[in-house]
Amino acid sequence: MNVLQNANRYLVNVYKRFPLDVERGEGVYLVDKNGHKYLDFLAGIAVNALGYQHPRIQKAILAQLNRNLHLSNYFIQDVQVELARRLVELTGYRRVFFTNSGTEAIEGLLKAAKKWGTHHQKSEIIALQGCFHGRTLGALSITMQEKYQKSFRPLLPGCRMIPANDTAALKQAVNENTLAVFYEGIMGEGGVRPLDVGFLKELYQLRERFDFLVFADEIQTGVGRTGYFYYFQKDGFRPDGFATAKGLGGGLPLGAFVLDEKLAEIFAPGEHGTTYGGNPLACASGLATVNEVAQQSFLNHVAQVGRYFKEQLGVFAGKYPEHIVAVRGEGLMVGLEVKERARDLMDAAFENGLLFNIAGGNTLRFVPPLIIEKTHVDEAIEKLQLTFQKAFG
Repeated sequence: MNVLQNANRYLVNVYKRFPLDVERGEGVYLVDKNGHKYLDFLAGIAVNALGYQHPRIQKAILAQLNRNLHLSNYFIQDVQVELARRLVELTGYRRVFFTNSGTEAIEGLLKAAKKWGTHHQKSEIIALQGCFHGRTLGALSITMQEKYQKSFRPLLPGCRMIPANDTAALKQAVNENTLAVFYEGIMGEGGVRPLDVGFLKELYQLRERFDFLVFADEIQTGVGRTGYFYYFQKDGFRPDGFATAKGLGGGLPLGAFVLDEKLAEIFAPGEHGTTYGGNPLACASGLATVNEVAQQSFLNHVAQVGRYFKEQLGVFAGKYPEHIVAVRGEGLMVGLEVKERARDLMDAAFENGLLFNIAGGNTLRFVPPLIIEKTHVDEAIEKLQLTFQKAFG
């Protein structure tokens, strides 16, 4: 019995896995046990920001291995504090709380919002249709997609949904009882769909009028993914807090919620906590990742290669106008929406040695390691060409 058969036998069956027995990762490739290489434009779902076996991450992890793996938050850990300091430096925010994952970071923001709302007599939370914030019950309550929510109701009360980029709906929804609005600057699971600048501008103007909280979900868009260290920095909008994860740990489980002045002292000792959050090994990997990605030359690289990728996808889309709807995204978070057969295309691309996944129903989502070069883009386009030729002729 092989490892895939054993996985089906012993693991809870909630994933649609690639039929791939991975031996190792090399740079921007995965290699199976037969030596076949796959160009990885999935990157652990935007987690492996610096690809595989990056020397700075390996050096940081090995150094921390020789110190300790876990201390708990009863002790101050220098690597954890240094990573928090870097995040504060890079964003201008006040406080950081480390978690194990993105959904835990969202849960922390929900708790901060709830406590703030208790003191300000506000209770309603607004989220956007098509967004994805996580699978725990609180995060799921603001993940406004029916397919994720339907089996787990009732969820957190007081949450309502409005269409993304619908300024009129936003104006109608917000009132004196509004506690918080959560949003993704680019809805990843929703099909790599950016929010309009006009919609965001209206949101922040309404915050000034009605005094509610705004939280940005930077779990997928953050840590350089879009060519900005955090995507909200692009247009100068400043949420009251944001969630970050995925690329933050450079391949190890690490998330955080980051709070601005209004919420910096919201929690009293004992009101929130975690056993593993801020694990020193994950923070060591995270600090190495952040120090690499935060360099302006690195962010410029992401932006430049991302533009090239979108340009090449645009040319490619012109060859298949009857099958391709749109190219969307920013930096190295890019979606190619097709009219049909998205799953078939993903499976066929896998056979051609290219890895990506599906988001928003019919969008091919590409979130490769941020270290890819234009040559890797060219390779991906060639493999897509083979895939579409086989599927559509």
